[in-house]
Amino acid sequence: MLRKKPGLLSDDSGISFIDLMLALVVLTIGVLAMMDLQVIALRSNASSQNSATALVLAETKMEEVKNTLFTSIASEAAATTTVQGVTFTTTVTVTNSTPITGAKKIDIKVTWSDKRGAHSLPLATVISQSQ
Repeated sequence: MLRKKPGLLSDDSGISFIDLMLALVVLTIGVLAMMDLQVIALRSNASSQNSATALVLAETKMEEVKNTLFTSIASEAAATTTVQGVTFTTTVTVTNSTPITGAKKIDIKVTWSDKRGAHSLPLATVISQSQ
């Protein structure tokens, strides 16, 4: 009669229930970690999209101001714009004779709030009257 050698490849080797459960636990932990990363990525994407929208609004307003006659450039009341459920408020502040006499400093600030809190994006330039 042949004797079986004990070892890894004996006839009764295979996957036990405990091995299967341990593998499922490890797999579950990995999947949960990936789900958490997905949530973080979605939040970051929304934050980046809001920042990009604010920048476009600020640049558009700055171009409008630059295309205005120098003598007509003045501060404006706050204006709101809603994009994809987020309300952006744009303010234009004009300071005369700053930083030099005869120039105007234009400050444009876009503010918005989302789930992560309040945010703002400032944009500034100086315009002088052409001779």
